[in-house]
Amino acid sequence: MEIKYWKPHFSDLKEFDKISLHELLYRIDATLNEFDEYQGGSLIWYNEKYKDISEMNDLYSKFNKDNSESQVCFWPEGKPIFREKYTNKLIGSTSNYQFRDLAIKSPFEHLDIYRHHFKEILNNKIEPNYLYMSIPNQVIIDYMEKTNNDWDMEIPRKFISQINDWNDLKEIETKVDKFDKKYPNWNHDFPILGFKSVLQNGLLFPNTTFKLGNILVAGTHRLFMCGMSGNDYPMFMQIPKGKTQFKAKSIRPIFKKNTHLVMNINLDKKQYELFLDDKKIGEVKV
Repeated sequence: MEIKYWKPHFSDLKEFDKISLHELLYRIDATLNEFDEYQGGSLIWYNEKYKDISEMNDLYSKFNKDNSESQVCFWPEGKPIFREKYTNKLIGSTSNYQFRDLAIKSPFEHLDIYRHHFKEILNNKIEPNYLYMSIPNQVIIDYMEKTNNDWDMEIPRKFISQINDWNDLKEIETKVDKFDKKYPNWNHDFPILGFKSVLQNGLLFPNTTFKLGNILVAGTHRLFMCGMSGNDYPMFMQIPKGKTQFKAKSIRPIFKKNTHLVMNINLDKKQYELFLDDKKIGEVKV
């Protein structure tokens, strides 16, 4: 795996490692605590109806500063300097990413952990631990075409290729203005300074999918940024109960010719095959 992390709390993991939900949350919390700007907040979404469930109460006591509406949100690299160039008008279901660029938030701020984790265990659908895997960098470069929000990434690719010095904010802004005139809304789902941060600092967290049999349910802008910065895309996924061979499929057809990425995983052999729908494009052995 070729993955550069900003902080050290995920760097020790290797492909096919398994960790518990508690350990995953601990590593995220430890990562956030590396930043002086981090003032706490609710790391996981709080629901009053779960407060008497021992497993949830344990998580709340360990990972929420309080159980209020206070969400984790801070900007260690400063507020996004390009946001004033755009409006917050929604196109589809999202506003331009420059409005929330560089913000660090909890990846679990809206997730119902009881429903998607503990209940799935009680129903014998998933194993309690999460599998650490990656999508190879070259697969992203060669085959990814758009994000889950249906934004084509051809122009962001072109923009990235034309920046000579990512430390030169004046050069970046000049190119942004040029592209804005030529390609309206080209960066709607591409956080410009977020990419700069991934390129120079590294990735903050792996992606986590709480939907059995699927990958890339969210975070496909990060998938793109990983590919274009030379990183593989790290992620945790659920393991079906009692299975050592299973498939996981991208939630949307965002790859070449509107295809899904499919991983055919063999835990015993520590290998997986990669497909675009039913066409094999590669194989990884650990």
